Amino acid sequence: MRVLLINSNLKDDILAAPPIGLCYVASATEAAGHQVRVLDLCFKPHLKRLLAREIAGFSPEVIGISLRNIDNCNMLYPVSYLPEVQQLIRLIRELSNAPLVLGGSGVSVMPEEVFSYLPADYLVVSDGEESFVSLLTALPNGDSIRDIPGVGMNYQGKFHLTPPRFGPLPVMRPDLAKWVDLTPYRQMGSSYLIQTKRGCSHRCIYCTYSQLVEGRRFRLRTPLEVVDELEEAYYRYQTNTFEFVDSIFNDPLDHCLEILEEIVRRPWHAGFSTMGINPKNLTDQFLDLMWRAGFRSFMTTPESASARMIRNYQKGFTVDDVILAAEAINRSSFKVLWYFLVGGPGEDNQTLQETLNFVAKYLHRQSHPPYHLAHFFLGVRAYPRTRLWDIARKQGFIPDNHGALQQLWYLSPGLDLDVAVRQLNEAASRYPEVILGSAERFFPLSKYLALLGNLLRWPPPYFHEIWRFNKWLVPLRLWARFRFRNEADRLRLRLTQQGYRGSLPKPAGQG
Repeated sequence: MRVLLINSNLKDDILAAPPIGLCYVASATEAAGHQVRVLDLCFKPHLKRLLAREIAGFSPEVIGISLRNIDNCNMLYPVSYLPEVQQLIRLIRELSNAPLVLGGSGVSVMPEEVFSYLPADYLVVSDGEESFVSLLTALPNGDSIRDIPGVGMNYQGKFHLTPPRFGPLPVMRPDLAKWVDLTPYRQMGSSYLIQTKRGCSHRCIYCTYSQLVEGRRFRLRTPLEVVDELEEAYYRYQTNTFEFVDSIFNDPLDHCLEILEEIVRRPWHAGFSTMGINPKNLTDQFLDLMWRAGFRSFMTTPESASARMIRNYQKGFTVDDVILAAEAINRSSFKVLWYFLVGGPGEDNQTLQETLNFVAKYLHRQSHPPYHLAHFFLGVRAYPRTRLWDIARKQGFIPDNHGALQQLWYLSPGLDLDVAVRQLNEAASRYPEVILGSAERFFPLSKYLALLGNLLRWPPPYFHEIWRFNKWLVPLRLWARFRFRNEADRLRLRLTQQGYRGSLPKPAGQG
């Protein structure tokens, strides 16, 4: 069959990422004997003209659409990506009658809700390499589709999804550069993406990954297979920067150590980063091995530096682990992006201050390296089938008549929002390492940061260069011009609009 796979992600700023999941599916589909093309819409203008040319020239018999995210998970600056995908599907329907299949992590997070909003014929959750190929086999033969693991459809007037089967990972490489032009991604500071495992055994209360996305247990690729893929991409595509996209790169620790040691043994040298580092066991020895392997930056998501909040988020480590990790990093030269969530169950202004004190003590540096950046998000996105969802429903944050894809938020009733906003803004005014969620509205300007990075030959990723700009903005107090006005009122209004039935702290000065 002729199969056209489309990357619907149009986010072309500093957060742009090549569609590695779509490329895995493309490789598996081609290996099954189908004729495959990939159309990456990121960075592409004139979508209708591009779609018309591709569909007319290829005449696809099946069209797959990948949805990376449903929204941006930012309460102060909420953006839904579904309307643009809905418009994309309308354009496709005007050009082709081929069956439409939805896939990607955004679909796996809320399959029934997404299927009710986007007019597609089928959807695939979890490992598309098997489910999508099985669907392609069944379509022309008239075989039963509703029993294929991981496939959803409209059956007898109702949504039906056969649960996915989280089996061993297929021995297959995504061959990223074969399917996608990586040039614009590299210009934005992105790297060649690598995945060493799927699944997660942790139980963070807000996370959707262990549900329908990747499963509740780690499914590992062999370290030799991972490093062989790195080596092939290094020589075949002349790429020398890579990013590991595991949800947690250093867990299981032994698996990660084997990969790093194998990289060190190879004769070539490349630069590495990763989006998921667990603070636990982040020792001097481990960081030294990362450095020798070629890592110069990474991201970590402790979410808090309060012992109470780390327990409440069920992160699986302790505040001592976070402190020891920061101390070890400060004896190194890494560039580290830290993510913190403010407002989860049990949060109050004291626990927030504990996290801000941690930033002031461990992440604020008078001399460099290392370089830290602490990104704070106020408000926690609640998704169905998570522990946070159950807590939010019980406390009245989620009404019974909530919209299927309405962005719903949790903010601890014990948090005085006016004081919290003041705490965060004061930290941002003092420490160039602090960036607040409201800054996301300026991310389109990151294209200019990327242009500068290319001209000056900065090593990617470019997130650490934000510190340089903050270092200039903070003394001039320009940060105050860029933040939202009446942020606490905006948050209270958002909770009221979503149907929160609890009591909200009143703005300062009101009785």
